[in-house]
Amino acid sequence: MAPTSLPASGDGSVTFADALRAAVRSSGLGLERIRYRLTLRGTPISVATLSSWQLGRTQPERPCSLAALDNLEEVLRLPTGALSGLLGRPRARGRGSRESRMLPIGALKPGAERVAALLAGLNTSGDPHLIRISQHDRYEYGADRSQLRVWNRQVMRADRDGPDRWVTLFYEDEPGCGLPRPRGLRNCRLGKTAVDEESGVLAAELLFSHPLRRGETLIMEYEMVHREPRPVGSWGSCGRTLRMTTREYLLEAAFHPAALPAICEEFTEPADGQPGTVRRLIPDSTGCVHALALDTGPARFGIRWTWDVPAPS
Repeated sequence: MAPTSLPASGDGSVTFADALRAAVRSSGLGLERIRYRLTLRGTPISVATLSSWQLGRTQPERPCSLAALDNLEEVLRLPTGALSGLLGRPRARGRGSRESRMLPIGALKPGAERVAALLAGLNTSGDPHLIRISQHDRYEYGADRSQLRVWNRQVMRADRDGPDRWVTLFYEDEPGCGLPRPRGLRNCRLGKTAVDEESGVLAAELLFSHPLRRGETLIMEYEMVHREPRPVGSWGSCGRTLRMTTREYLLEAAFHPAALPAICEEFTEPADGQPGTVRRLIPDSTGCVHALALDTGPARFGIRWTWDVPAPS
């Protein structure tokens, strides 16, 4: 096959992100396929990281990322140095680099490309400028083990004038279980939504009552309610992708006292590929378990469980 050509620029204006996007598009490969091929070559890079590089939010800086560039150029059929030669100086790690450290919306979830297409029709420009101070999610389950309701509270602060909405994604917990209906409860109302039925993803804007000023804080509450009972499998999970370092994230799973899980545990899956953690949870007297993450992220953080004791092998 002929080598992939990159956008031409005589003035050096083509960035690493521009070149990578063009090369991925020209190759016809999805990010998951690229990730797989890099793993086979001994330099694994996550889909979330590849997506972040394409969007220009981050660039390869760590030794393991730089080592993967040679293989990435090979996978994309690029001349040696076509991408690495476009890297600028490493970005500052101070307060001003918050946006570069934030993962894209939908990171650490499958179907990154479909999610990006879903978000294209929504306004996400204010997302990097909302600092997550505190997040609290409460999932409620009924006697038939089905999810009844999800309540969410966010405390955020704007680091510039203008943010006026929160854009978030909701996923089917299990294939065929259906998507919930979002409803604003405090200091927000539902704006535009976009749905990918095949992937089981809903993207939604939650609009604030007014654009926030720099330094202004907001307490926002909303809920997700299912229109009808949903099928229940042998396991379940709940949680959130923490796309940037979050000061406090409290997660609750409230089970009906007559329908408690057999095994329940907290888990953390760091975005940088470092080993995750698992901790056993025991329901309290009300049937509730909780997990608390402090100064955590980017990472997947959640609670998962099995409803029945596995049969001995």
